[in-house]
Amino acid sequence: LPNGRIRYPDFTITDHARGVTLFWEHLGMLGDPAYRERWKRKLKEYLEAGIKPHEDGGGPAGSLIVTRDDENGGIDSAKITQLIEDVLG
Repeated sequence: LPNGRIRYPDFTITDHARGVTLFWEHLGMLGDPAYRERWKRKLKEYLEAGIKPHEDGGGPAGSLIVTRDDENGGIDSAKITQLIEDVLG
């Protein structure tokens, strides 16, 4: 990041043809207060670095895609599949 910190998203997808970089974070432990606080700090750093949410059109440094476990710790694979199709077309 511009501030010198290194952040590792769960996935990084570079689409050279479209000239975009996608940073994908999957939030699996939001029920853990410490995890949730780390995520808030990481999100703030992404936003300050110009990496904005994909659903808002992304930012000059990339688009952030966020998926989450549900309250029982499961994932909706159909929803994630649809998101992948929407994003990567």
